[in-house]
Amino acid sequence: MVEREVAQRLFAKEFNDSKFNIHPKPDEASHDGGHAPNFIVSPLGSKINRLFVAGVITEIDNIGTEHDLWRARVVDPSGVFIVYAGQYQPEAAIFLSTLEVPAYVSVVGKARIYEPEDGSVFVSIRPEEINIVDADIRDRWIVDTAELTLDRIDAFSIALKSGLIGTELFEHMVQNNIPHGLAEGISLALDYYHTDADYLRKLKDTVTDCIRSVGSESGDENVVPDEDLIIELMKEMDTGKGIDYAELIIIAKSRGMVENVIVAAVRKLLAKGMCYEPKIGILKVVS
Repeated sequence: MVEREVAQRLFAKEFNDSKFNIHPKPDEASHDGGHAPNFIVSPLGSKINRLFVAGVITEIDNIGTEHDLWRARVVDPSGVFIVYAGQYQPEAAIFLSTLEVPAYVSVVGKARIYEPEDGSVFVSIRPEEINIVDADIRDRWIVDTAELTLDRIDAFSIALKSGLIGTELFEHMVQNNIPHGLAEGISLALDYYHTDADYLRKLKDTVTDCIRSVGSESGDENVVPDEDLIIELMKEMDTGKGIDYAELIIIAKSRGMVENVIVAAVRKLLAKGMCYEPKIGILKVVS
């Protein structure tokens, strides 16, 4: 039986920052005798062959010509995962072709990288499995992914503080109880991305925002009721095509809400995946 690579959990921000593709050598084989896997190395040193992500599907398009090719946008609090499913992913393609957006989903799939001739790099997911989930599962994924990301940030900080590179760095990481795969990935990431403390700090801020999106922090008690009121107002206003953001603010203010609180509530709802923008200035509630 072929043993598959572990499905990594990364936020969209870290995945979309990943540009370094490791191709196996022609004579390399995996432990089961098959072909050695490709890996995309993230700026934090994650070696990504497969991913497990959860979020809100906000858009689905058939971009195929001769054959159906479905492209979906799966949103988490840090950004967007792009998912493609075609004739070689029949179950996922059928799922996307019949799904009503928006919807909470989980996706397990292969990480793919595309490098056009202009030098740009794009990453995406080819799904092996897509399932409908609920907000609780999406929130659990956010918490678990945040913990794993913070662990990688801590491991990378150890590498930066050491000042070492190459084999010496790898051995130093292993001695500090960093798993071999991550230690190798961090060495590769340092060499390729030159990841620095500033990137770690910004990514840590992103992770903090993701965690906050799961629930309001203490001291935000006055915002929580407004989020509920905003959602109810959005449902009331939406006739099927979404609602105008500016009009939402006007009506909410007419009902006694303060504009900066309205804006803050909408931002939290967007981050939580409870609503989304199908186009700029238009909002829709995730039912």
